[in-house]
Amino acid sequence: MNISATTPFALLRRRSLLAWSAVLVLLMTGAPVSIGESKPALWKLSDDDSEIWLFGTVHILNPDVQWQNRQIRNAFESADTLITEAPTNEVSPQKMQRLTMRHGFSKSKRSFLKRLSPEADANLTQVLAMLGLPEEAVKASMAQMRPWLAATMITVMTIQVRGADPNAGVDSVLWNQAKAQGKTLAYLETVEDQFNIFADLEDAEEMRMFEDTVKQLAEQPDMLDALVQLWLDAEQDQLAEMMQASMSGMDSLRDAMLRKRNEDWAEQIKELMDGSGSYFIAVGAGHLAGSDSVQEILRELYDLVAKRQ
Repeated sequence: MNISATTPFALLRRRSLLAWSAVLVLLMTGAPVSIGESKPALWKLSDDDSEIWLFGTVHILNPDVQWQNRQIRNAFESADTLITEAPTNEVSPQKMQRLTMRHGFSKSKRSFLKRLSPEADANLTQVLAMLGLPEEAVKASMAQMRPWLAATMITVMTIQVRGADPNAGVDSVLWNQAKAQGKTLAYLETVEDQFNIFADLEDAEEMRMFEDTVKQLAEQPDMLDALVQLWLDAEQDQLAEMMQASMSGMDSLRDAMLRKRNEDWAEQIKELMDGSGSYFIAVGAGHLAGSDSVQEILRELYDLVAKRQ
């Protein structure tokens, strides 16, 4: 891979870098991993005048992965409105660059790379070698980044080297289909909201995030494929277990990335149920797995049951 194709702003021009945050990297893959019919999990809430579908997505995917089965297509076709996490398809590259410079780069003259543990530095070197990327050039491009942005960048590099395309991500595919069909497009949060999650991280947690990312990529290079296979097979319990393990020891990040956002989204879904209409809600699959999932919060706080289809 030409290193010029993997600079931060080249990545930003190919959709929102935030959508591929290192926290949810474990729900992405670059390789075709399923040869049978896929059956990603789908849930439904309904009453007399409202119908809401909940579908977990993978934000960047190999174009050869077949995920849109008949059940998903029928549910999508029945909805008048598509709701996704944030309007990443609508944000200009210029705005994304400004947000990245503001929240993703450090004002300190000392690079976070100088503070890596020997093990983390060795893992980074190993990952770059596995990807066939020039270590010196990549580290130079990361030098003034905050650790969260560097973790995201190296993960996206890993996925793209394996053949993934942001335009083949589930969110982008559904968004383009909805736009072509004249559906209403709506969002649960803003791109700024997503950046602020990382902007507010403590330095120690950011460092842990980067070091854990390169450790996982070095020690388990096929983990991404295994996780997307769990998504395709609707193995929600196993998916939740692996997500939990990936954020072990990063409680505030987990709360900010998952619990708090899921609570906010559940409140919005409750408001939709109080009104009327038909909606297809597509969010990262990690938000629909485990004890802090959107479905569990809907049940706990609002006595709303999302039925597995």
